[in-house]
Amino acid sequence: GKHSSWDDDLSPHSNCSGALHIPDGATMPPGWPRMAKVPPLPRRPSLRIIAAGVGTTGTTTIHRTMCQHRIPSSHWGWSCNINQEDPAELSMHAWIDHWMTPLLYLSDKQPIAMQNMEKGRMQIYPPERVLQTVVTGGLAAIADSPISFEPQLLAYVPDAKVILTLRDPNKWYASRVKNHAGDFMCVQSLWDKVIHPLSIGECVEKLGAAGITNIKFMRKETALEGFARYNLWVQAIIPPERLFRFCPWDCRPPDCTKESSTKWFAKKFEEFVGMEWDRTRKTWMWEGKPLVPWREGNQYPPGYQH
Repeated sequence: GKHSSWDDDLSPHSNCSGALHIPDGATMPPGWPRMAKVPPLPRRPSLRIIAAGVGTTGTTTIHRTMCQHRIPSSHWGWSCNINQEDPAELSMHAWIDHWMTPLLYLSDKQPIAMQNMEKGRMQIYPPERVLQTVVTGGLAAIADSPISFEPQLLAYVPDAKVILTLRDPNKWYASRVKNHAGDFMCVQSLWDKVIHPLSIGECVEKLGAAGITNIKFMRKETALEGFARYNLWVQAIIPPERLFRFCPWDCRPPDCTKESSTKWFAKKFEEFVGMEWDRTRKTWMWEGKPLVPWREGNQYPPGYQH
């Protein structure tokens, strides 16, 4: 049946339907789905939109759309409509550079990363202040990694609107391995003991370097199942009225081009988050306020049109 009003065309025949299915006979662990436990935030979150899709599922399209709508947004080193010295922006870069990148080396079993892990020189999680600043600084939206690897993020902002980009699992795997040197994933033996298969911090805590691997070293079928289990987890914990599942590869009118799909998404996105164009002010209105882009120091993704 229909999941929500935002994805009424994500039918069983969608190009991305396989991203929400695990093999016949596979089951979820007892108590599934679980949310991460987080301490109270020191102030109200500024973050209101989370594009929680795994990398290479169309997250750049989502970020580009948010940039064009003048929303302060970040996507793995690309940002727009925000001062580059904003605390949230600085914390986002610290999160990636000081915690995510070393874990990527660890997932590849690189000797230096392995030694740092053994000698206790590698922190598994960023300090709470880093995550909390990402959530409460100046960013209103984030997309791409490291969202999928930190279940805490969705727990910090329980009222956020969530966009879950989906992709045919086989094409997702091929793209990650060929164009991005693979990706993190917990070893399969830990899947029933953690929040979801991409919760790499939990897996390193439980087994050290042996707790995570790179999907390029896994059986392809196992990696595809882990991908689907993560998507199903997001779908299970986010209420339908706050979840927008989007398959960028589905055919959209008037034709089946990528441009038509992007335009369709932009229109649905405005409806989903409650944005309207103010012809008098010549800007987007969101939550009763005009959105004005921060021009100085913007880092726009390829193909972005000012």
